[in-house]
Amino acid sequence: MSDRARFYLEQGIPELQELERKKIFTKEEIQSISRKRSHHEHRIAAARCKPADFLSYATYEMNLDALRQKRIKRLNIRMKGMSNHLGSRRILFIFKRATRKFHGDIQLWKTYIEFCRSQKSYGLLRKEMDSLLRLHPTKPDLWIYAAKISMDDNNSMPQARNYMQKGLRFCKHSRELWVEYAKFECVFIGKVASNTARIIGVEEDDDAPDPNGLTFDDIEEDSSVTLEGDEIALPTITAAELNGNGPEAKEDEALRNRLSEKANKDVLEGVIPLIVFDEAIATMPNDPSLPIMFFKLFELFTDLDCQRRLLAHADVYLMTTYPTNPGALLCHVGESLVGIQVTDPSFPAALKVAFKRFGEARAKSEDKKVLYDGFVSVLCDILQRGQAVENGLDQSLEKAVRLFLGRVARWSREEKIMLENAGKVVELAL
Repeated sequence: MSDRARFYLEQGIPELQELERKKIFTKEEIQSISRKRSHHEHRIAAARCKPADFLSYATYEMNLDALRQKRIKRLNIRMKGMSNHLGSRRILFIFKRATRKFHGDIQLWKTYIEFCRSQKSYGLLRKEMDSLLRLHPTKPDLWIYAAKISMDDNNSMPQARNYMQKGLRFCKHSRELWVEYAKFECVFIGKVASNTARIIGVEEDDDAPDPNGLTFDDIEEDSSVTLEGDEIALPTITAAELNGNGPEAKEDEALRNRLSEKANKDVLEGVIPLIVFDEAIATMPNDPSLPIMFFKLFELFTDLDCQRRLLAHADVYLMTTYPTNPGALLCHVGESLVGIQVTDPSFPAALKVAFKRFGEARAKSEDKKVLYDGFVSVLCDILQRGQAVENGLDQSLEKAVRLFLGRVARWSREEKIMLENAGKVVELAL
């Protein structure tokens, strides 16, 4: 037996003696536990030890500790002081030894951190998470993982934001990290809006129905599209103002209140995600996939009042910088439909705008197949959502969608473009 294995086994003898003395385990079971631990200790002390050996040891100890807890509860035995936590401490120590030996194994680290979460050992979790990030600072997914833990376990946006900003120092060219940072900020806006409405009792007004009552009898096959509005001017907001702890605010209670109101107002207007968007674009200015990823992210947050502003900002940039990119054009075409239900009175007008934008996009797209396939997916999704509605899609609206599907099929044949779902398009088209 190696000296190291003997040393660690001897550390557990008092625990086993106590378990036998309190009749939680029998003498035969204690001997079996000793043999198992000896087997695992020798495996992890061997020269050809693998991460799986540590995981196997930790799994055994987890199962043993679960059994111990059940017997303690069934026998109604009181464990005082540290005696009740010896099992989890042993498991944590096994993981600590494992990560020090195999510090490059990310999955091993994550298993360790997840066990810390399950034990609510947040101090140790934070310490080990920081150790992992120091060892692997150029892996964007680890910074995102750390930020998610901060939000899920501690509900701490400042801590999550700190992780994301540190990650961007090391991985500034990671599209995933930039987009995830914006996602965190959008989630934060939703929480701020929810808390504000709950505290002050403000109910959000629904969008007024479209007074025009537009129909689709006059759908034009070709139409022009213009972008409405110029670049969005962002309000300036400092970190001190955002947190409400600037030096001026500390001197004057009324001023602090005004700063807090301004900070909350700017947050709810989507200032921070817009800043993240602009910084990301400045870092990677020649990457059309990045603003498209941001646009698709903003599409998901239909419950935010600032969603239209976020989408408009990304849309203006896409149309200004990449006016012929099919992905950018698809974002522009679908922008008017985002967040509007098929039963909403404003949906027909929004769909008509999408039809017009698609007519303009046809003439500009550098890859019409991508454009056609993308818009066909949008139209098929509308028909599918209509089937899920209680009374079905409005007849005139459904007819308009099917007519336009037929036009897209005809255009694709004329331009010798094979649609991805040509058979389904023909089936659905009128």
